[in-house]
Amino acid sequence: MSSSPAPVHASMLIDGERVNSNNLIEVYNPARKGELVGTVPRGTPKDVEAAVAAARRAQPAWAKLSFAQRAEALGRALKRADEGMAERAELFVRENGKTLGEAKGELAGVSKRMEMTLELAGELDKPREMDAPNGRTFVGHIPFGVVVSIVPWNAPVTLAVQQFLPALLAGNAVVLKPPETCPLGLIGYATAFASELPKGLLNIVTGLPGEIGDALTTNPGVDKIGFTGSVPSAAKIMANAAQTIKGITLELGGNDPAILLEDADLGEESMARMARAVYRMTGQVCMAIKRVYVPESIADKFVEAFSGQVNKLVVGDGLAEGVGMGPMHTARALERAEALLAETEKSGAKVTRLGTLRDEARSKQGNFMAPMIATNVAEDSRLMREEQFCPLLPIATYKSLDDAIARANDTIYGLGGSVWSRNVDAALDVARRIEAGSVFVNTHGTESVNRRAPYGGVKQSGIGRRAGIEGVREYMQIQTLTTFE
Repeated sequence: MSSSPAPVHASMLIDGERVNSNNLIEVYNPARKGELVGTVPRGTPKDVEAAVAAARRAQPAWAKLSFAQRAEALGRALKRADEGMAERAELFVRENGKTLGEAKGELAGVSKRMEMTLELAGELDKPREMDAPNGRTFVGHIPFGVVVSIVPWNAPVTLAVQQFLPALLAGNAVVLKPPETCPLGLIGYATAFASELPKGLLNIVTGLPGEIGDALTTNPGVDKIGFTGSVPSAAKIMANAAQTIKGITLELGGNDPAILLEDADLGEESMARMARAVYRMTGQVCMAIKRVYVPESIADKFVEAFSGQVNKLVVGDGLAEGVGMGPMHTARALERAEALLAETEKSGAKVTRLGTLRDEARSKQGNFMAPMIATNVAEDSRLMREEQFCPLLPIATYKSLDDAIARANDTIYGLGGSVWSRNVDAALDVARRIEAGSVFVNTHGTESVNRRAPYGGVKQSGIGRRAGIEGVREYMQIQTLTTFE
């Protein structure tokens, strides 16, 4: 911690070869301002063209393999990518800002989750057969061809592999665009993964969205786009994709509500689970609790119990021992969060700062912000209406459960939600009324997602699904074969 490791450089990967540039993008540590973590090439539209061309050459031979054969090759690639995980986790912390525990948890869980997807190969190999007027009909699936995968910075390895592995299993080739502010760990993982596959099957192009974004999403050689990110960026991608009618799968933002019923468990374990669902990765998670609705009758008890758990958080550099919450990812994100905080306090809401700040957090060496709760927040405030993406949680009260559900659903988002009650059946009844793609009972978010089941958003939180057999089918098109016999 006293001296910083030397900056690393990660190259692009095009047609199996490492590709560099004289123009570089610099990656800095959000916990220690001015600390250069590493660099990547500042790619150009010509690099995109080369990567797409390589993918188009590699894809046909790969598509001829059975699902089982592809799954076997991808399983080897997962094992290869797992090597050097400890070193990659520390690099990941330094470029991202999450804690070492969060980084290790994300990286260690990738292979285990993706092995569940590879287990679907046998089921994917079976077409559906039915009688036809003069013969037989077979309903199967064929790959799109070339898939572009664009992922954000907050969980880049997990989100990238959840896109490119199903796409590869389905028989496609892939061009991956890592996030420019957090590309290093992902490039290391994906390059190792690609080393076990035919050259050109998985390509990596780095660059700034404004410089290569259109080249990635309008290229006529691209057949499908998988994107995880913001709603405005998705709207631009959809417009670009429409020019050549590309397929799209979008996992976008959320404003997830958590509704407590009167019999909700306010014990330490339950409240700790809820706190993790709010403040994991400093609140910078799409599927985090963003709003809490609690009955008036238990509001004071809830705030006391919940605050007690949040107060245990230590804020600081994610590599420091005992730290439970790191910095915001960028200075720009911190500025936006501080503006939202100032606006919330000015409106008359009560904001309570919680947790403990380590020395580096107190001295503002990085983009640090304390975990906070806000009460007496107006329902039409930005804090309630927008995805805050920071560690400031609004808590609202309700008298009528129907009113709470209506307020929870009054949003353009529909990614996730949760209901908290000792009566699971009653909670499930409420959960079915929440307009979201994934709804949890007595838990919430990424640590509780069943990776064998599909998940994704409704409304403006996305199009399509991840995981399960549905997640693989996202990267395939239905083909119907009919005979005359």
